[in-house]
Amino acid sequence: MDLKKQILSALGLDKEEEVKLEFQAKLIDGTIIVSKAAELAEGVEVMILAEDGSTMPVPVGTYETEDGVEFKVEKEGIVASMDKKEVEKEDEDETEETEEVEAVEEEEMSEEVKSENFDKKALIEEIGAVIKELLEEVRSDVSRLSSELEEMKDLNGELTTEKEELQSQIVELSKKPATKPVEVSKFNETKTNTKPYASMNSKERFYYNLNNN
Repeated sequence: MDLKKQILSALGLDKEEEVKLEFQAKLIDGTIIVSKAAELAEGVEVMILAEDGSTMPVPVGTYETEDGVEFKVEKEGIVASMDKKEVEKEDEDETEETEEVEAVEEEEMSEEVKSENFDKKALIEEIGAVIKELLEEVRSDVSRLSSELEEMKDLNGELTTEKEELQSQIVELSKKPATKPVEVSKFNETKTNTKPYASMNSKERFYYNLNNN
């Protein structure tokens, strides 16, 4: 006999009568209990289903189903009270587990944020060091160019002075009377220089170029 037939027989109903069994469960000792109610609750009828299909009211006592629901029967076949401690304990465990997971996630996120902030700080410091180094190089280049410019100005001043002196000498010589024509040469005031061109200073290079042009 299948379970449906056992239940119908236990409830004393004909096969042709439609019955919807709302609740069925198994106790931790293997006993099957049934009820017309949708679920176990205080005041509902509950019966034991035997293997031969017969039923009997659940005796007075405390029972527990396989899914951890406890209930008490103080009057045969009637649920007097429900003990939801196990269910509440499971809920508490789930809540604690959820809180622990959330705490771990928050801690991981906090560590990620700290790591990200640390990386940003290090990057900013590195960029600042590079910029400082570039500025030092620029200052050095500007200083070198300024020094070279000053040297060029000094050389230009010397050349201008030499030119003016030569022009003055030419004017003075042209004014003096002479029995012979006065030959004015650009070599008069210049001594022969045998130094290599690369070893000459700016003044020597000027006279060298003047004498060889």
